[in-house]
Amino acid sequence: MIQRAETLWREALLGPMPLAFPLIAVCVLCFALSAALSLTLIALVGDGSASSLFGALWTPLPTVLIQMGAGGFLAIANWQPWYLFTAIFLHASLPHLIVDMICLMMIMPAVEKVFGRLRAFIIFMLAGLAGSLASAFYGELYTLGTSSATFGLFGAALVYGSLRGSEEGQRLMFGTAKWAALNFVFGLFSLVSLAPSVSFAGLFGGFIAGVMTALAMIYRIGPSWLPGLRRTGLGLASIALLSLALGVGTAVSSAWLAWSAPDTYAKDANDDQIARLGAVIALDDGNAAAHALRGAAYALKDDYASAIPDLDAALAGGVDSPQLRNLRAWSLYKVGRAADGLPDANAALAVTPDDAATLDTRAHIYEDLGRRDEAIADYRAALVQNPDIAESKAGLQRLTEGQ
Repeated sequence: MIQRAETLWREALLGPMPLAFPLIAVCVLCFALSAALSLTLIALVGDGSASSLFGALWTPLPTVLIQMGAGGFLAIANWQPWYLFTAIFLHASLPHLIVDMICLMMIMPAVEKVFGRLRAFIIFMLAGLAGSLASAFYGELYTLGTSSATFGLFGAALVYGSLRGSEEGQRLMFGTAKWAALNFVFGLFSLVSLAPSVSFAGLFGGFIAGVMTALAMIYRIGPSWLPGLRRTGLGLASIALLSLALGVGTAVSSAWLAWSAPDTYAKDANDDQIARLGAVIALDDGNAAAHALRGAAYALKDDYASAIPDLDAALAGGVDSPQLRNLRAWSLYKVGRAADGLPDANAALAVTPDDAATLDTRAHIYEDLGRRDEAIADYRAALVQNPDIAESKAGLQRLTEGQ
């Protein structure tokens, strides 16, 4: 199998085609597969609305990306080191993919020209692996994208440009700085919007790995190292290809389970997420993001008593959002602590005053507390925003019967 994988990569690594093209092709194919599998799962176990289906084309489901091989602490804690390879070729959103591919297309030909095809690929892979490791050690649950590998190419180009004071070296340095700045700005923007899995720790780790690998190649590696370099490059390519095949196979089998037994799939996927996040928390109890996600998973299986401690830990760790506040308010209401949940519902609505789910939560809390008029007003407001909320319809009917 390894020999077959090497054969597939050999033409890409040693043939006449620019190296950026096969790398971009792999990334685009992986994104297309993640989007297709996301569409499948939404159609089978989701709401199947046009907005949800379009959203999967724009941003694949996190569960699919994790199954295909998103890297980060979640993968390390669950003993899945091969995800360090697959994470390099996966992307969290269409804009994330486009920006990464543009930067790769701009910088890879220059690095390939000055270092050679094989060395450029080794720099790319080692920087990507270093970025995945840096993200995991920083405690980020999951991360993905070629950004860390591209930053390794940036680092290698800067090393070459600084050591070769020619006009070509200066052009390479300035061109690299421009594209590195663009990639960094996109990472800063995506941190709060499009792709929160973009990792600054990963970018830094990839850059340092690119610098160190380039220095080693310039000062230590001579012609006698060429056979070893060739084996290293083909070995890295083969491991990456086999890891991607494993990740795709896992995601496809999950989609097949959703097709054949949707109820079993939903339960197993949720239980698997709880177990995986539990492994992270066992190693790093202060990981607030893991607590937040596990709290949400417990709430999905109606285990609100278990959800509340995780949601409390997430808030104490600095993870705060209207959705998290609403989830905590609903969980407290379900365990008979409606009064304790009211401040959370109010805090969530102060940020998103028209959120139908939170209005429904507060209406239930008001009803439980005997504040009938306020409950009716919130039920009605929730139905204005989303006329299909069955719980709000039932609550409004309970409180207005006989009027």
